[in-house]
Amino acid sequence: MRDLIVAFFLTFVLEGLYYAIAPEKVQAIMRELVKLDPDMLRKTGLLVAAIGVAAVVFIRRMG
Repeated sequence: MRDLIVAFFLTFVLEGLYYAIAPEKVQAIMRELVKLDPDMLRKTGLLVAAIGVAAVVFIRRMG
């Protein structure tokens, strides 16, 4: 459970750094995302989540 909490807050760190380092780029990406079909965003989000889960499982089994 502790690992899950740490991972959750690590996303805050990464997101925060992205906004701090390249705010204009984030805004440009958001403007483009608004133009995309919600179904495409949903499918992309699910794919990225699945890749993340697979990577975590792989890494945990290695160590």
